[in-house]
Amino acid sequence: MSHPTVGPCVAGRRGLKGREAMREQRIGVALGIGITLVLIGLYALGLFEWLELRSYDLRYALLPSHPLDTPILLVRIDEESETHLNVRAADVTRAMYADAVRHLASAGAALIAFDIIFSTPRDPVEDEEFGLAIAEAGNVVLARYIGGKGHKTPIPPLRQGELGEALINVVLDSDGILRSIPLVGLDYSGDSAEPEPVLAMSLEVARLYLDPTGDQELDLEHPAEVGLGPLRIPYPDGRMRINFYGPPATFPRIPFWRAVKDELAPEEMKGKIVLIGSSTPSLHDYYQTPHTEKLVIALTGQTERTGGLRMDGVEIHANAIQTILDRSFVHRSKDKWGLVPWLLAGLGLIGTLLLIRSGKSPVVIVVFRFGLFLGIVAAAAALFWWSRYWLDMVPLYALVAAQYSAGISYQRYLEGHKRRQVQAMFGRYVSPRVVEQLVRNPDMANPSGRKERLTMFFSDVRGFTSMSEKMEPQEVQHLLSEYFTEMTRILFKHGGTLDKFMGDAIMAFFGNPEPQPDHARRAVLMALEMQEAVARLNQTWSAGGRRTIGVGMGINTGEVTVGNLGSKDFLDYTVIGDAVNLACRLEESAKAGDIIITQATCNEVRNAVEVEPLEPIRVKGKSNPIPIYRVLRRQTAGAEAQAPF
Repeated sequence: MSHPTVGPCVAGRRGLKGREAMREQRIGVALGIGITLVLIGLYALGLFEWLELRSYDLRYALLPSHPLDTPILLVRIDEESETHLNVRAADVTRAMYADAVRHLASAGAALIAFDIIFSTPRDPVEDEEFGLAIAEAGNVVLARYIGGKGHKTPIPPLRQGELGEALINVVLDSDGILRSIPLVGLDYSGDSAEPEPVLAMSLEVARLYLDPTGDQELDLEHPAEVGLGPLRIPYPDGRMRINFYGPPATFPRIPFWRAVKDELAPEEMKGKIVLIGSSTPSLHDYYQTPHTEKLVIALTGQTERTGGLRMDGVEIHANAIQTILDRSFVHRSKDKWGLVPWLLAGLGLIGTLLLIRSGKSPVVIVVFRFGLFLGIVAAAAALFWWSRYWLDMVPLYALVAAQYSAGISYQRYLEGHKRRQVQAMFGRYVSPRVVEQLVRNPDMANPSGRKERLTMFFSDVRGFTSMSEKMEPQEVQHLLSEYFTEMTRILFKHGGTLDKFMGDAIMAFFGNPEPQPDHARRAVLMALEMQEAVARLNQTWSAGGRRTIGVGMGINTGEVTVGNLGSKDFLDYTVIGDAVNLACRLEESAKAGDIIITQATCNEVRNAVEVEPLEPIRVKGKSNPIPIYRVLRRQTAGAEAQAPF
């Protein structure tokens, strides 16, 4: 018994198809791996950082709000305090500060910290009074500043009774937004060869509040963290990321004048960390934070949540202190650099598999990719909201988007090869609208030669050769460019196919490649509009002192051969036949401004234009004269065509 065998042609086609599929898969794998490696390289170079910071800020903007349970109270020298105390914020007296410290300590404040540097002596009596109040309270932390242009420290009368001093330096990110804060500074101004470490306000206040006896050892040895007893604070790049608990006005606050005038309730002061600072606009102690960044407002429209565009420095310190107290530190995937590249590699593998299968079950692939997009943003939001883990999502999104775009582009390339051939073949002949139709319906465009009934159009500028001899080459080129541009626009507007430019002549035809039952009517109406355009161009050129032109046109309708015609090495999409030659002959007979048509064309435009008969012409190879007509104008309502149809 014989067994059926696969014929050589079928087997060849299957082998070819298999080799093509393998080639496509290899290209897909190369694309997927290449895109992944490029994205990992871009991430390593930090090119996603700006967008990643924006996404970080957006996470804060969309963060669900919760009631804040905090021991921190802000005492703000605000405009209300300026009014009640009848003094500007910058001129608050040391006696007022002394009264505030006494009243706050008496009301039960656990710590009193100033976000104000008292580095300049004023009234000696008041300075001494303020120093005594600090010493009596025994829980006052004063501010100092270490800068490149010098240090600012409290004056001696105040330092004698202080509990501690802390830095109030802040450092902005490259985009001008404050997201983190240094915890330690080094003071080189002492006599010792070794610099003295100085703790920032946030760490110093948190240390004193958590460990009033000072038994917990401060560990500054590790470059990536700061230790306070068992507490380890992440410290990447020499800064602690602040966990902002909300927009401005999130922390409880009272005006400074109430502390000065002892209008305090013990229940709101007992055991509190009191931060005293200025919030008046005149002192400019405010900054943009993730909650107040302008992009957040633009994206969410939640201006009522922000309470303004900037946060007071004293409230920034409050957020930093609360971050340490709650141990609610912001960890970032970038801190352990290897995580993001591994995530990119994993997503790259998934994307590569999707890429090589993009032609199969495309709907499923699109749904899966959309799920990846949602999954990344959901994971990033959940990790940040629940554990303050900052997952770098921009490079992940960039990879998914790049592979999705590559998959779509590659699949369209594979599926659209024939369409691109059509576009390349017809792009210079017809309008973009027709090209788009041919791209969507490639079967409309049959490049092989065939017989069809079409309408041919020829036009020529009368006397152009002799006129151009008197013109500069640039002037000739400029005139023809303006003329051809306008004529081509009108041709494409009416759906014509441009065959070629021949010097100053135009050859075109209608009815192919886009089928047009009214191709004769289109050609004649186009010719009328072209003559009107020539008149307008002449007016413009004449007004500018330039030469004018006259154009003769010929139109004929008949059967021709149309298709890609020419030699093996050079093909041209064109028409040939007696009907083409007759249209050319009509153009040669036309005077400047004339549109000459044949009987065949006239029969199809009787309700569109008015014509007048001309003397028939004799054509070589034809025994009888050919009736011809001059097109006068568009048909007016109710008029009859002026020809013996």
